[in-house]
Amino acid sequence: MADLVFAFDAALDRPIPVPEAAPSPVADAIALAPFEALQAAASTARQTRAAGLVLFGNTLDPIRSSPAQAAALRTMITSLAADGCRTVWVADESADCANVSRALAEPEGLSFVTPVSPLRLDMRGLSVEICSTRGPAYATTGFGRMPQSFASAHSSLLPAQRRIVIGWDDAWGSLHGEPAVSHALHAPLPADGRSSHGTFFVWGSRSLQATPPGMHQLSALQARSGREASAGLCAVATLTNLPTRSPTLSSAPHVAADPRTDRREVPTHRVAWRTLTITSLIGDEEQLAALIWSALEGMSLDSDAPLQIVRCSIDCGGSINRRVHIGELSSETVDRVRALYDPRTFRAWCQELEADRTESLGTLVRNASASNAGGAASFASGLAEIVLEMEKTAVHPGAREAGWIALELLASS
Repeated sequence: MADLVFAFDAALDRPIPVPEAAPSPVADAIALAPFEALQAAASTARQTRAAGLVLFGNTLDPIRSSPAQAAALRTMITSLAADGCRTVWVADESADCANVSRALAEPEGLSFVTPVSPLRLDMRGLSVEICSTRGPAYATTGFGRMPQSFASAHSSLLPAQRRIVIGWDDAWGSLHGEPAVSHALHAPLPADGRSSHGTFFVWGSRSLQATPPGMHQLSALQARSGREASAGLCAVATLTNLPTRSPTLSSAPHVAADPRTDRREVPTHRVAWRTLTITSLIGDEEQLAALIWSALEGMSLDSDAPLQIVRCSIDCGGSINRRVHIGELSSETVDRVRALYDPRTFRAWCQELEADRTESLGTLVRNASASNAGGAASFASGLAEIVLEMEKTAVHPGAREAGWIALELLASS
């Protein structure tokens, strides 16, 4: 049993880019993935008998969305309400609430939270307040400022036993080539980094980042590329502990002794991006395709598994000529691999093939030292030493790839 399920950045109106030359079964699976990820979160809420499904981040833009998307979301909300699960929508401002409510035809079971309007809920005898740190209302209040409690604004009410503080960043722009909008507080914790008793902090982000102690970071329901922190998941939180039923015990729930709250993550993604590293020192496109297909089959994906968009990274053993050859073979090799694809039984699609960008350049130094070679080999060894030295003194994520690109251009010219 759970109390709340948190679902970040469903982004139903933002399609996932379809890989070039992808067949219709792959394109269809990618198109359906955002809503199916949200459905997975709703199913988790239903299966755990959660009292609420909390949607925050980019869920649905009434201006960008289609009538079909709005209708499907409305059906999901009313279906959850019929099962006793409320949908809580965290928005930036009251105008957003009105627009969403109008687009969804005011479905039963939908409630809103804004930075100036927290929501007070009673869940199995536990008083819970959900509030937001988003929007212009708190953009200028400074780091660590907390939104006003609903109880403090209504003195006749007792303070909530549990308080949920929700925030998220705007990493979408930096990850997906769109202008980043920044009007959110970052890590809304008190200045001393400690949370008050009974307060649960949730921070949504598509990028992996350091968060202060006490902050529960949550990735999006469905990633849009392999650059994101997670393929996609929702979080299930239990704020109450139900005692064992006994004639001598009260059946009323009590507040969990651990103020950090029990929390677990449940995968929701239907599309994932992964890199498959394969060693290939010799061979033409036919041999390379057979090697790649064997590795793909070794992934053991059934027809119900999430679709895997695979980038094949070829370890060339430090051979510059082999890396150049891989570049020449890549198009024909990928075509051969895709010709073996059966969408009815297989859930992996080979998107691209390239020489391993992360392969160490140390082999070039060792080979040059062993052979005492001159000319191009000496240049390659010298460049490799520069890159290796850079990696010792500082973090240069692009130095190794840039070094290989320079050597490949020199070898192919």
